[in-house]
Amino acid sequence: MSPQSDVAYDPGSPEVLADPAAAHAELRAKCPVHRFEGLEHPIVTFANRDDVLSVLTDPTTWSNRFGPGVSYGDENIGDLQRYDPPVHAQRRRFLRDPFLPRAVQSMAPSTAELASNLLDQLEPLGRAELHDDYALPLPLGGFIEMMGIADDDIGDFKGWADDLTLGMTYPDRARDARRAMTSYTRTQVGIRRAAVAEAGLGPDEDPVGTVVPDGLLSHLSCHALDDGTLMPDHEVAGMVGQLLVAGHETTTSLIANAVWRLLEDRSRWERLVAEPELAANIVEESLRFDPPVLGLCKTNNVAVEAQGVPIEPDTKVMVLYASANRDADTFEAPDEFRVGRPLVEAKRHLAFGWGEHFCLGAHLARQTARIALAELATRLPGLQPDGPTQRVEAPFLWGRSKLPVRW
Repeated sequence: MSPQSDVAYDPGSPEVLADPAAAHAELRAKCPVHRFEGLEHPIVTFANRDDVLSVLTDPTTWSNRFGPGVSYGDENIGDLQRYDPPVHAQRRRFLRDPFLPRAVQSMAPSTAELASNLLDQLEPLGRAELHDDYALPLPLGGFIEMMGIADDDIGDFKGWADDLTLGMTYPDRARDARRAMTSYTRTQVGIRRAAVAEAGLGPDEDPVGTVVPDGLLSHLSCHALDDGTLMPDHEVAGMVGQLLVAGHETTTSLIANAVWRLLEDRSRWERLVAEPELAANIVEESLRFDPPVLGLCKTNNVAVEAQGVPIEPDTKVMVLYASANRDADTFEAPDEFRVGRPLVEAKRHLAFGWGEHFCLGAHLARQTARIALAELATRLPGLQPDGPTQRVEAPFLWGRSKLPVRW
């Protein structure tokens, strides 16, 4: 039996939020399967890498139908994080083309151009708030480009992303944002579908990129699913919302976290400046050491037992990616941030999940962060901290929402 009484673990306590790695280490050592009763529903936490992998690789036992947050979300909200087989595989296949390596690589020049333009504006100032001025607009610009959304809407999407992210822990925070984004998305879907209907195209003529703007929003609106039907409006809105959070919010934290750790020890930053090709290694080490998503929840379809702890059906079970990433049997000196950690080792992290729900946007996140770090080290080699940082608000995320720097 897991010695539950030995560990007073509260996933939302100020102590855990301030230093999750220390709390996770205690869980791995003393209580790898922990049950917390302090929320509306019990939360069971898995801290060991093997236990986390056992969940991520068994979709028959572990379901996404109630959503990835600690609350029991709407089963009909319509995004990949709430689907189980076989629907999940069908929807993922429908979404995958823009996220394949070749398609992502084609976005690299525009990402590098945006990074350069942002630094052109910042360089003369001598100081910046790196999160707001660089780490945020770079992936958000990529999301807007991929979706084919008008630049005028970028401000709305940033606010919606913040509220939707918090809504996974505090459902009330997301309601207005989800309503507004659903209204916007349905309007855009309607405009696109009306334009296609009016164009009167033949069955083999593709309207995306001709009749309607190129981009993923047009694809979701105007291309048929496997059964020949169009995706329902509410599902398009759900998909856009999920991709908004996953497509830029976490990549923003990845960039900010990596710079934070590099500046924490000057020798790390100086090594990147001298060897910008190490950006790829640093991205993977940051994902391992400071995963933007600490963990997500699933629910069990049947009663299970883990580490001697019985878990009744439909229990919210949080699998801690961040804890699994500090596994001493997998990573040498797991509590050290190593700029030159070999890619073959660092890439064993679980920051993007594992199995059939492995993050669809992993290639894009990695590419965006690599470009961001390499450009920053090249343009601002004298970068240094300029004040205290601030943690992101969402409890299950990990990142710097404020990262003041100067040069």
